[in-house]
Amino acid sequence: MLPAPPSLEHFDQIDDDFPFNPITLEPNTRTYFRPGARAALQICSYFGILHVYTAAQESYTNNILKQLDPDRRLFDKVIHRDDYPAIVKEGKDLTVGTDRMDRAILFDDKVSNFQPQQFENGIRVLPYTSERVDGHSWTGYLIDIAEMARLVGISFWGSIHLSGDARKVVSYWRSDK
Repeated sequence: MLPAPPSLEHFDQIDDDFPFNPITLEPNTRTYFRPGARAALQICSYFGILHVYTAAQESYTNNILKQLDPDRRLFDKVIHRDDYPAIVKEGKDLTVGTDRMDRAILFDDKVSNFQPQQFENGIRVLPYTSERVDGHSWTGYLIDIAEMARLVGISFWGSIHLSGDARKVVSYWRSDK
């Protein structure tokens, strides 16, 4: 019998999108990090410029970044819905963060977020759901590690592709065609 998989790293926080007690400031949200995500981001930072583009509000985004990147070295830009409210209904317009669409790849679990670029720059990420956390198993753990490895590979290939256009890499790897 195998030992239990490594425990899932998490932290508790206040997410002001949900009710919380302003006097006690008890956390109302638990956030889990996907296995392999920290390592994947660190590796990708060696050959790419990383940005955060999220539909979350600024306070939640900052809570996550305090845990994920406390020295603020991994991410060049951080764009959240307080900066760009249209993100919630219109998707993630990468031109808000870069003018090099030929060098941009958006990794997201919601295909609708690829709409502003006519789906040319988006790679769908396997969603990280509460079922995966609740039913934590070796299978789920290995699926997450494999997904992170896949994203690192796509990022690396996008950074060295001879055409210089990361959208060609995206079109090859798109799983939602």
